[in-house]
Amino acid sequence: MKSKNIVFLLNEYNGHGGAQRVASILADEFIKDGNNVSVLSINEQKDAPSYFSEDIPVKVLHRDGYRAPNPIEISSNFKALKFGKVGAELKRRYLLKKKKTEVQEYFDVYGEQTVFLIAIQVYGMQWIEPLLFKQNIKIIGQSHESVAASRGSRRYKNIYKHYRQVSKFLLLTQKDADYFERAGFINTAVLHNPSPFRAQVAPTKLYSNKTVVSSGRLVDGKGFDILIEAFTKIAEDIPDWKLHIYGEGPAKKSLKNLINIYDMEDRIVLKGQTENIQSALTQSSFFVLSSKAEGLPMSLIEAQSCGLPCISTDCAPGIREILDEYKNGYIAPVDDVPLIARHIRRLAQNPEIFESFSHDAYTNSAKFEKNFIKNQWYDLFEELGGK
Repeated sequence: MKSKNIVFLLNEYNGHGGAQRVASILADEFIKDGNNVSVLSINEQKDAPSYFSEDIPVKVLHRDGYRAPNPIEISSNFKALKFGKVGAELKRRYLLKKKKTEVQEYFDVYGEQTVFLIAIQVYGMQWIEPLLFKQNIKIIGQSHESVAASRGSRRYKNIYKHYRQVSKFLLLTQKDADYFERAGFINTAVLHNPSPFRAQVAPTKLYSNKTVVSSGRLVDGKGFDILIEAFTKIAEDIPDWKLHIYGEGPAKKSLKNLINIYDMEDRIVLKGQTENIQSALTQSSFFVLSSKAEGLPMSLIEAQSCGLPCISTDCAPGIREILDEYKNGYIAPVDDVPLIARHIRRLAQNPEIFESFSHDAYTNSAKFEKNFIKNQWYDLFEELGGK
């Protein structure tokens, strides 16, 4: 296979969201096959580690923590004597023009060679607009959240502004792809996220851990307060079981206070950020996702890849593309504390159901195996002219 030039475009290469994790998994797989892989990052987090291998070159456009404000109309603000806003907008336009030139110079190095530019997040598209009409640059846009999660946001508006023009616009679910096709997009396709690992653990071993697990950034939208409340409701019915939550974020203090209020410090533990989520999963029993909105959650995919049954809120179309309800997991409405609690109790108290769900979860996870997903990417590259 001829070596390909692949560039990942991200908001922050060293962020710790699902988008960065997915990009780093794909980057590692592409490098193993001898491709030329690099990262173009709009910003970077100060002193934060990265999922990406140190062997992958990273170009950062703004190393000073700059965040581009939303564009504003100059003439009306000038007439209203809002000179501060006018000045900020002029600065934004100047920096954007300057950095667009820097981006063009970055890609000029490739000459006329084909380059596959994967825009992991739509925010970065404004910096690469001059590349849209270069024949050798094949731009692939992605959205890592559902339509429902993004609707009404600036991200949603930017999808309409930028992704109509790219070579291919990838969605995580067929339902969302159908939505944009109805809106007039003619470049949509569906491609799932890959799991970084796949290793079956015996259901009896998982069950013996007697640990409910969840993970994600500690923010309101992840619904960890709902999960804590649900576990508390049935904690007396499953006295040997614990709840472990992995992640960091601004809601950590309020979640700790909630655990203290319920007097559950010995049963519910905020474990912090882990560098080895696979180990954390294999030391647990089953996974609960309590989010209010998601795309195609990596956390569920990773849990299934270790054979964990899963409970999830019905927070995105992607949930039902991962879970097969009553075969490898349960699904509850968003914020439905009583039903989430019953589902936790049902799995914890029924080892036969648990074992059946565990076997099916691992079998089902094959469709997210990274080699399978990687080959779908290669098929896409060939479709776009990268043979």
